[in-house]
Amino acid sequence: MEPCGDAAFNGIVGRYYGRILKFCCYALGGNLSLAEDCTQDIFLILYENMPRLKDYDRIGGWLYKTAGNISKRYAASLRKERQRFAAFSGSAGDGGDAWDNSITAKSIQTEEERLAEEKAIDRAAAVIGKSLKPGDERLLELAFRQKKPLKETASLLDISLSAAKSRASRLRQKIGALARELLTE
Repeated sequence: MEPCGDAAFNGIVGRYYGRILKFCCYALGGNLSLAEDCTQDIFLILYENMPRLKDYDRIGGWLYKTAGNISKRYAASLRKERQRFAAFSGSAGDGGDAWDNSITAKSIQTEEERLAEEKAIDRAAAVIGKSLKPGDERLLELAFRQKKPLKETASLLDISLSAAKSRASRLRQKIGALARELLTE
């Protein structure tokens, strides 16, 4: 059994990240953005639990089981969010008939929707930019505005890949929450 340090964690991430991402993407109906968030959460859970794991030879099974559980939570959360949106849209005076209830996790975002979302996220990022920690400002610039890969971002920030993933996930959630607020205004 290997020691449960950062080197072991980084080795596991290197070996399984792509596989777990594909698994989550499939489980979440092809929603890559949500699958990336889900995958980051899974590896964060792994990092927090590594000292308690006893059999590193079976880490793949543990990861897939965790991925199944976490992706189910993400899918349930997505369904609830869509139901709330459908209820909100239905109460807007059109009787709800205009809302297509056939939308599922497999729906594809239109180019217009994607651009509107990106603009909202950029506005949200500008709004919260002043309240960010100093390291998060640089992370925002590298990972989100310049769209550099997290591995490169981690190197430029002189932090571990797992730390970059965790920080990016927290930052994405913060920006996403604000973007949703701006979209509803």
